[in-house]
Amino acid sequence: MTFIGNRYELLNCDGQLELNKIYKARDVFDNKKVLIKVVEHNEYMESNFITNLIDETTMINNIHSKYISKTIDVGVHCTELTTLYYMVSEYYNGITLVNMINGNYLHLEAIINIATQIVKALEILHENNVYHGNLNPTNILVDKDYNIRLLNFQTTKANNGINIRAGGEFRYLCPHQLCINFTDLDSDLFSLGIILFESIFKKLPFEEGKNEEEMLKNIDKGINWNQNIAINGNDKFINIIKKLLSRNEKYEYLQDILIDLSNVMYEKADIIDTEEINEDIEETIERPKKIKKRKILLAVSMISLVFITILSIL
Repeated sequence: MTFIGNRYELLNCDGQLELNKIYKARDVFDNKKVLIKVVEHNEYMESNFITNLIDETTMINNIHSKYISKTIDVGVHCTELTTLYYMVSEYYNGITLVNMINGNYLHLEAIINIATQIVKALEILHENNVYHGNLNPTNILVDKDYNIRLLNFQTTKANNGINIRAGGEFRYLCPHQLCINFTDLDSDLFSLGIILFESIFKKLPFEEGKNEEEMLKNIDKGINWNQNIAINGNDKFINIIKKLLSRNEKYEYLQDILIDLSNVMYEKADIIDTEEINEDIEETIERPKKIKKRKILLAVSMISLVFITILSIL
């Protein structure tokens, strides 16, 4: 058994602790299931990170949203080799988005549904002057009905606006996070664009960089859209991704993204063709006329039959 903080027993750990992974765990004090994520101290973390993390967790727990997971506990777990920080969230029966992407569980409607919920969660956070700053598929849980929960959205703000680069993760950071460690609305939307690109094309738009300089070079090269074949998607949805990753034509308001996503979903809906609707209307109108005509013909036939019968008797 592997315990974190002498309180949380990891349920799906095979013995070797993986950092930056969400584990299912049991709170032995309260005997209930929780989710726990462990990150290792690194050079990007500020000296007041853990105290700020406690404060930010308390503040964000006052934000009530079905898209945002509550954080139950945060703390420090020290080993002989390193210092670990853990964040405990309320239990949610889902898997990480990265597992869904890798497992081919996603179709376009599911991706649009997930994207819409992420945007709504970001909208609520931004209304409370909070930016996620660490948006990536390992921090998004998805259940069997494609409902989501966002986790670990307080780590960047607790680190004075600097992304903690947990596990050396640079792939989902925007240029100004890589250059000057500045987090804002644009950084969250850029990260969302990378996530949606990965969901559609099954690969990262800017590949993987070993450090900030390499990632910036990859981003500067841009994306050759003609060389990318969508596993599932359409042109209008890909245009949303292009705009999220664009340096010039950017989204200014989250509501605009929701409108564009709704338009794509509307086009994908199973709507009866207008010609079919008109045919149904015409058939509905003509049906009483046909029935009336049949009744008249039947009456004439009956009268003729009676008349013939009378003549035969005479």
